[in-house]
Amino acid sequence: MESDFNPRNDVELISKVYQVQFFEDADTEDIRKTIWLLNIYRTIKGLVDSYEFVLNQKSQNGLNEFDMSGLEGAVKRLSTSDPVSNLPANVLIAKEARHNNYLLYKQITEAVAHAANNVKDPHENKIVQLLFVGDKKFRYKDAVEYMRRGYKTVAYGIEATTFAEKRRKVIASLANTLLFNGTLDFVTIDYGRGRNKEGEIGLRQLSNCEG
Repeated sequence: MESDFNPRNDVELISKVYQVQFFEDADTEDIRKTIWLLNIYRTIKGLVDSYEFVLNQKSQNGLNEFDMSGLEGAVKRLSTSDPVSNLPANVLIAKEARHNNYLLYKQITEAVAHAANNVKDPHENKIVQLLFVGDKKFRYKDAVEYMRRGYKTVAYGIEATTFAEKRRKVIASLANTLLFNGTLDFVTIDYGRGRNKEGEIGLRQLSNCEG
């Protein structure tokens, strides 16, 4: 998922900040993973909230909508002429996979939110809220204008160039935090066959031996 502001050299510029402030051998892939997580945060947070909402909505027979959808799928399969499929097992596997995804999404969103909420610089903290993790998503140009005018929690506004610098700085800081606490371990860049040369970023479950 791309943001509405993604200059060609964005990762390179952020990486320079990262190297100066944290590690000399900083990996630009960590920056890419962090930007990707920030851009997708609201989407996976929405999935977590939706899942938790439905789990709390018990129907009269004691089953929630996720359970019912699984049972309905099993009934539809039973009506086919396929005598091989292990229908109950298939339903249970799907349900378990869905719940495991929920646990992964919840862990990641909580880690990202915790890191974002602990940004000390008030301008940088507000930039992260406006662009990535706040309840209301601001387009880049709207966030710049908002910060230029100032707001109640900051005594002065900042111009577009300072906004861009602080955005890069805070992403570098968040990359450091998410790398250190292991959150980036859940993000992978796939350079396999059929992928573009930059690779495709996604989430992966850690195996038991890695967890």
